[in-house]
Amino acid sequence: MTRTLGLIAIACYGVEAGVHLGRGEPQDLLWACHVAALLVGFGLVFGSATLNAIGLLWSCFGTPLWILYLATGGELIAVSFLTHGAAMIAGAIGIRRLGMPRGAAWKAVAAFVLLWIATRALTPPPANVNLAFAVHDGWQRWFPSYPIYLAMLLLLGFAALALAEYLFALVARRERAA
Repeated sequence: MTRTLGLIAIACYGVEAGVHLGRGEPQDLLWACHVAALLVGFGLVFGSATLNAIGLLWSCFGTPLWILYLATGGELIAVSFLTHGAAMIAGAIGIRRLGMPRGAAWKAVAAFVLLWIATRALTPPPANVNLAFAVHDGWQRWFPSYPIYLAMLLLLGFAALALAEYLFALVARRERAA
């Protein structure tokens, strides 16, 4: 069942990718929330607790930001529910089966920095994928400097990921103890 869940998560990314490619937006394939579904999927298919955990943690941080984006007038692309939902649900089930590896939060931040570098190298600045080029529209009042904004995102991101790692580790321990 774990491999099947992984294949479903990968397929959800494939559907999302097909929509974005059809819209002429290949850069959107690199949003961390979308890539999270791939990480969870490959983690489950290959039995990698670390890949699964990184994908789940990215989703735990990115999905609330995506919901905030939608709540403030962002465009809803219905298939995005697939990648966000698949990463969260399959990843959480994966934690129950594979466990939460120690240090997953710092590994998730390090992996995100690599994705951020790739995003800056491969995507156009106006798309601002993964907030790799500029402060998110409307936030300039609070963050007039992009480096300060990026540092804040990374610090808050690490704090949120560390908390999520801790909570998921508690759940995983309870599951194994039962």
